[in-house]
Amino acid sequence: MKLTCVATPGSGGDYHTPASHLLEVEGVRLLLDCPVDLSALAAFAPVPLGADCGDAGDLIRAVPYYWSPAAAAAAKAGGVDAVLVSSATGMLGLPFLTRLPSFANTKVYVTELAARIGKLMMGELMEMHSEFVRYYGLDTDGSPKWMQGEKLHKLLSSLQNIVIEDEGMDLAPLMPLYSAPNLEECMRKTQTVKYGEEVCFNGMLMLKASSSGLELGNCVWSIKGPRASITYLPSTLFVSAHALDCDYNSLKENDIILFSDFSSLNVMDENNENLGENAMVCDDSLLRADGVDEDEYVQCLSKNDDIAEEIERISFICSCISDAIKSGGSVLIPIGRLGVILLILEHISETLLSSNMKVPIFMISDAAEKIISFTNAVPEWLCKPRQEKLFSREEEALFGHVELLKEGRLFLFPHLYSKGLLAAWKEPCIVFCPDWNLRHSTAVHLLRRWHADK
Repeated sequence: MKLTCVATPGSGGDYHTPASHLLEVEGVRLLLDCPVDLSALAAFAPVPLGADCGDAGDLIRAVPYYWSPAAAAAAKAGGVDAVLVSSATGMLGLPFLTRLPSFANTKVYVTELAARIGKLMMGELMEMHSEFVRYYGLDTDGSPKWMQGEKLHKLLSSLQNIVIEDEGMDLAPLMPLYSAPNLEECMRKTQTVKYGEEVCFNGMLMLKASSSGLELGNCVWSIKGPRASITYLPSTLFVSAHALDCDYNSLKENDIILFSDFSSLNVMDENNENLGENAMVCDDSLLRADGVDEDEYVQCLSKNDDIAEEIERISFICSCISDAIKSGGSVLIPIGRLGVILLILEHISETLLSSNMKVPIFMISDAAEKIISFTNAVPEWLCKPRQEKLFSREEEALFGHVELLKEGRLFLFPHLYSKGLLAAWKEPCIVFCPDWNLRHSTAVHLLRRWHADK
């Protein structure tokens, strides 16, 4: 077995920048996740809405390039036999690979829900990118001028995890965005799976996805071969307030457990900050060496305060939103995790109702309407309490945003310049920008507008 870490996770086990590894086992080369580090977008100036370009400072005024060390490493290795995707964000760099001839026969495995969300995310990313292309035009003279000197250093310094060697920086991971045909080709190579479904790859490996508990559709991968069994454990929540709880049984009876980050172990060890940022390979026998009964570990993991801490953070956010609204201000929430968005919508609705505040809530995203529409039709991907409420008919909807839409308090628009947005716009208000596209562009324009009004 050979393991190579090609991309480390963002600080704190960042959901948007998961780790990536190349794993060679039983003569098969697997790529574990293929993300894009979208923090590079912070180095580029947003596309102006009007004729006034404003002061961009030292930001790059050009069509963005994107940083994907996982895609570059896989291409440099000459290809991979299969890609195992653990989350929607873990597939954002896949079209960089699947458009290459050396990846013509590569298979991609991902859960059904992560594939749907990931495709919408990639479509949104291309929509944002097209705005830059329309404004600046395509680069037709090779490498753009900003890829030399101070502008390039500005971009590299914005990346969350990067090591610049003394002998120079390899710019292979910095690449122009893929096209719509590249995305469609990528999705054709994708084979979707359900939780607990076993898939035989190449007649040698059995692959199975189990819930990681972190987000809707996220998974832990089990890889079983004739001589070894491996579990790939990405960022995990053992008990979740919205997603199906992590399947602890997927971690049992494995020869090797590969941790991509330690964010899920805070409850077990408060001093784990010094464990390091890179992945760790752990022999399962170590977990039983001290004689502690296995059931005690299960109880410790399943009875931690993950839900309480998550709800406490969301309650704090809602209290801050309430304070801002009471003082006459509006609130901008740039966030990308779908489950957290749905939970905040539920709690802020209750907060506003208890305070007798009637404030419009806007969600501005090209993919918002599609994502919101299917989140109420995926009970098998949700935590048990939400499933039980639905099946017992205690509630008609899985999440509270359904009532907000019925009551006309939640508005979904694809763009800031969408038809009907100006007519519905009223301040104070709450605005969700649930993706990297809008956090980079729409969020900036909203902040500028509010600042100008003051």
